[in-house]
Amino acid sequence: MQTLKEAYKNYFTVGAAVSAHWLDEAASTVAEHFNTVTCENEMKYNSIHPHDYPRPDFRKMRRGEKPDPPVITRRERFVDPSLETDFAPADKIYRFAKEHGIAVRGHNLMWHASYPWGIFEQLTAEEIRKNTLSHFNLVSQHFPDCYCWDVVNEAVDDHGGYLRQTVFKEKLGDDYLLDIYALARQYFPDAELCCNDYNEYNPQKRESILKLVGRLKERNLVDVIGCQCHINALMGDKDFEEIKRSLGMYADTGLKLHITELDVNCIDWKNPTALPPEDLQNKVTETYRRIFGIFREFKGVIENVTVWGVSDRHSWLNGFKNEEHRRNYPLLFDENYRPKDALKAIIEF
Repeated sequence: MQTLKEAYKNYFTVGAAVSAHWLDEAASTVAEHFNTVTCENEMKYNSIHPHDYPRPDFRKMRRGEKPDPPVITRRERFVDPSLETDFAPADKIYRFAKEHGIAVRGHNLMWHASYPWGIFEQLTAEEIRKNTLSHFNLVSQHFPDCYCWDVVNEAVDDHGGYLRQTVFKEKLGDDYLLDIYALARQYFPDAELCCNDYNEYNPQKRESILKLVGRLKERNLVDVIGCQCHINALMGDKDFEEIKRSLGMYADTGLKLHITELDVNCIDWKNPTALPPEDLQNKVTETYRRIFGIFREFKGVIENVTVWGVSDRHSWLNGFKNEEHRRNYPLLFDENYRPKDALKAIIEF
């Protein structure tokens, strides 16, 4: 059987998201099958700048109850995040990639969910600007060779609006994304800049994504539309048609496309069981077959397809919806890194 990267060498590069704590056990599989990697969490703000401000457990609070904001100690470390860093986990992945000739996608420069809870709401707009400048400068020097960066992750609203309501929008203004992408272009002049989001095939959200990338493209501040592509084994024909329609609309912008976080959930959350039934697992194979068939139709437009993980052993979906005991089977290799039928299906097309 061919490797995945050999099978798709005439279509697009193929990547995997990896984590430092399980990279060693996955190393041979990653080196054999993938020609790009993405850090699952290690390049995010809260990984590079560790802190001791835990997120409140909102599940234990009454409806409408709001926790008190944390008391900030050593405020200067948030104004200048270079004062407190830990690059070791990201460095491990970065070095591995360089040693094996694997390109690195940077993920990500700014994400509302990767900041210490309740802290930035207490900073001034000027302090947040200083924080962003310091962080971008630090990352650009430490990881100079990432060929692409997800700039502001998941910036579009999920509920019919335009932009997500975040502390950055609140503090920096409605056009903050234009400033952040301009800053990214300044600090990462040789990298592709990607606008990355999920639910990108939802027609309402798709319109907001197109509006945002249109404004960024007018100013030469974006190169890539990132479609996360967290999809479900229960999708039907209409869902696949909507995916194809959406990719076509994104392609019409003239920008490159990346599939950035592909996986196939195989738990029916309306009727979950501890283990997915066999027929649902089989649907994972068919879903991969169909989605890669669509991707191949966009040869020359899709530049990279990244799967969000390597082995089912470590998928983020295993703990999704706080159901720690439920296992999912959304990836291309099983818990022992053996190729699954899904991998064979997309290689032997």
